[in-house]
Amino acid sequence: MVSSLPHQPVRSDGIDARQRLLAAGLKLFAEQGFEQTSVRALAREAGVNLAAVSYYFGDKTGLYRALFTEACPVSPHDPTAFAQARTSSGLSDALHHFYADFLEPLKRGDEIRLVMKLHFREMAEPTGAWAQVLETDIQPQHQAMLRLLTRALGLPRPDLDVHRLAIAIAGLAVHVFVFHEGVKTLSPSLLATPRAIDTMVDRLAGYAISMVEGERQRRAGAHTA
Repeated sequence: MVSSLPHQPVRSDGIDARQRLLAAGLKLFAEQGFEQTSVRALAREAGVNLAAVSYYFGDKTGLYRALFTEACPVSPHDPTAFAQARTSSGLSDALHHFYADFLEPLKRGDEIRLVMKLHFREMAEPTGAWAQVLETDIQPQHQAMLRLLTRALGLPRPDLDVHRLAIAIAGLAVHVFVFHEGVKTLSPSLLATPRAIDTMVDRLAGYAISMVEGERQRRAGAHTA
């Protein structure tokens, strides 16, 4: 039963109303879509009063967008963390940090299935939420990767091939993250445990290093041809 109070800040299990609304939003928006999910259903699922949605997020749209911009429970990675790692470590360590941060959500189990459902729904039924993600998350991540690769290749500035390389390196992580259910079908042990995911991180970082080295050799061959 939904409380008559404006909101319930903290429940007996220690989970506050805002986090309960985020969890409820993730579940309902992923399963039903934005248009088919009502504020009343969100409040009921979270166990809060209707007023809690506007109190914490302004409206249903604010709650929906929060799911795409906050580190938990949806965002697969933190762009600022990778940028900091890039400036304080070498290529191998920075790439390892990138993949570890990107794939960490796979350790959360069933929650990630809802995350991917939500992302696929947004792609199929766009609300504009991805535009903000591109600006606040994906674009800073890409720029940090460009700076890392430009430095590793000894270039004065990134060219189109550095952009191609950055997208290809990120694509390794995106494929594992988005296609994780398919990966489990193809080889169940690859992502079966946190340790297995850590091994995947190690391998992806190694593959990315090989891609950078391949680009370095390609450029050297082009200069001597």
